[in-house]
Amino acid sequence: MNLFILFFSIFFVTFLPLTLSRFFSIGGSSSAQSSEEDNGQTVSTYKSWDNAGDGNIWAVLVAGSSGWFNYRHQADICHAYHTLLAHGVAKERIITMMFDDIANNKHNPYPGKLFNEPGGKDVYEGVKIDYSGTEVNPENFEAVLLGDEQRSEGKPVLKSTEKDKVFVYFSDHGAVGVIGFPAADLTVKQLTQTLKEMHAKKMYGELTFYLEACESGSMFDHTLAQSLKIYAVTAANGDESSWGCFCDTKFLPGNCLGDLFSVNWMQDSDQENLRTETLRKQFGIVREETNKSHVMHYGDLQIQEEHVSEFMGKEQAQKPNERPLSPHKFPMFPSRDIPMFMMARRQNESEQIQHNLRVAWKKRRFLEQTIKQIVHQLVHDMNNRRQILTTYPQQIRDLDCHHEVVHTFSNFCFKFSENPYALKYAYVLANLCERPELDAERIKMALIEQCAEVELSGVI
Repeated sequence: MNLFILFFSIFFVTFLPLTLSRFFSIGGSSSAQSSEEDNGQTVSTYKSWDNAGDGNIWAVLVAGSSGWFNYRHQADICHAYHTLLAHGVAKERIITMMFDDIANNKHNPYPGKLFNEPGGKDVYEGVKIDYSGTEVNPENFEAVLLGDEQRSEGKPVLKSTEKDKVFVYFSDHGAVGVIGFPAADLTVKQLTQTLKEMHAKKMYGELTFYLEACESGSMFDHTLAQSLKIYAVTAANGDESSWGCFCDTKFLPGNCLGDLFSVNWMQDSDQENLRTETLRKQFGIVREETNKSHVMHYGDLQIQEEHVSEFMGKEQAQKPNERPLSPHKFPMFPSRDIPMFMMARRQNESEQIQHNLRVAWKKRRFLEQTIKQIVHQLVHDMNNRRQILTTYPQQIRDLDCHHEVVHTFSNFCFKFSENPYALKYAYVLANLCERPELDAERIKMALIEQCAEVELSGVI
């Protein structure tokens, strides 16, 4: 059978039922505070200080991946850097983290350059990279947010105060309750603790967090308290993929230049007058343009009544001479499946590509079988097994169990940074933690036992 037909057959069998179920129950897994239509929510009592003018804007920009197929994440971050600079955010108050292995990658047909749209501006030029290579890790990310120069070994960290506003933008792979780094992962428990500690240390007056990742809504849904004065916007809800865009173009065949949510918010910021556009308006525009996933928002929704300029710069940037290209006129793919799509589209070019595609499918099937074996060992009722394997959790209630189990799975079974497809099944681990008859220790023991002889990497 033609591998291309096989790939798309499996894709539609896998994703079409889930897509239809979301269509008929689109708001099922979202908390009340995450919906634009929730008009009855409690109004925040603290005074908004939009245009107060007595504080600075600080920004933290993070590309949490590495490797050629993840080109788009570093292109996103570089674009965001220039967007903030153009609107007057001081470069000494922009902290960037990116592995920096793409611009000069041997596969890059434009050495030393990165692009976020076909034929666009080189976004790599002039970017100040504060953390690169192995420095891009959860520990340094936390140190940056908490202003801990000792942990960062003297490298730049936030020096913001309660008078300042902070903008955080993170672009990478993700999963239910997890966002990735090149060699490690950050769980919803860790992120929640860090944000709470930032608030306690008065590291900001208000904070806006834009997150580009699969299942990114799960990092804030039911966990981001309104009292923290944080407004979070995510590329997807808690049970769906985010999407890469500008994929497989003539300008850069076999890869994606950007992510749909990210490109949409940055194109809007590049074009609009941020001193008159509110975060609410930008959210509405980006949500409409990001038609492959459900853009969500969480936390203190009163912050969205402020102008975008309060977090991205108050100077009026010079508009590009030409309108940006629409991502909808180019191929787009679910982020987690981009390498497979790229190989499938080129399978007829060589036997080696066909071989690589077959190997990739076999590795995926092995990983999925391992997941099933873990569930079967822990759960004996057939209906409960089916629920754990096929249903995304409404929320992550036991953050401690989730944190321990996710890290055990990554350390002993399939390291997420080396097997990005494994992230897809993090929801199964979350479901196991919700079972009343199971605890973290029992789940961890089953993981270690089932994965004792697993020696596999490169599950893409």
